[in-house]
Amino acid sequence: MTATPTPSPNVVDRTPESVIIRPWPKVVFLYPTFVVSTVFFLFGWLDVVPADTLGNIWMSVFLLNLLVFSFDFSRLWSIVLVFAIGLLVVLILWLDLTGFVGNALGKVSIPYTPSHYGFMSAGLGILLLIVWINSRFHYYEVNAREILHHHGYLSDVTRWSTEGLEMNKEINDIAEYVLLRSGRLIFHPGSSKKAIVMDNVAAVNRIEKSVNDLLSVVAVRLNQMPGPG
Repeated sequence: MTATPTPSPNVVDRTPESVIIRPWPKVVFLYPTFVVSTVFFLFGWLDVVPADTLGNIWMSVFLLNLLVFSFDFSRLWSIVLVFAIGLLVVLILWLDLTGFVGNALGKVSIPYTPSHYGFMSAGLGILLLIVWINSRFHYYEVNAREILHHHGYLSDVTRWSTEGLEMNKEINDIAEYVLLRSGRLIFHPGSSKKAIVMDNVAAVNRIEKSVNDLLSVVAVRLNQMPGPG
């Protein structure tokens, strides 16, 4: 007869009892513009940096930030875009023998006032705060037995069993991944024909690992349960 090893009391099980997953709307990817607007409001109020310098930098950041909403930066598209921009810059520098492009860019001046930065900072800040509050009421929770979708401000809950659960991770947009390490998680519950799709999950790799650890530990525990004597 083989004795079943007893777990040491000094061993701490660090596997979480549940994993919280919060899909975010795309507006959260505007946080770089919010941060720059807040910092530039302080700079403009203190008058420590020329207004046209702040304006040019802010507009560049804002336009680059909008690219996240304009294209899906797949791995191939991102590589092509980087090479295309590099070739365009080299071509412009090579053709600009008279210095026309440099002079034209040097004359660009967008002297926004501190009120502009303050308004953008306050507006985006309020919007992001509303999104954060809403995420406290709309989220998914994965535990050992089921997936729970908490939704609505009256604590409505939809449940799916984790039995036969399959999970897929997709990172289709490199820009979104760079900004928030975000991606898509797709759950296929064995008890449902409809997949559960969660877009814009921040720190998606960490969330995926936590769910895998949770479900694998549960599976091991079930396999180690003693059978009938």
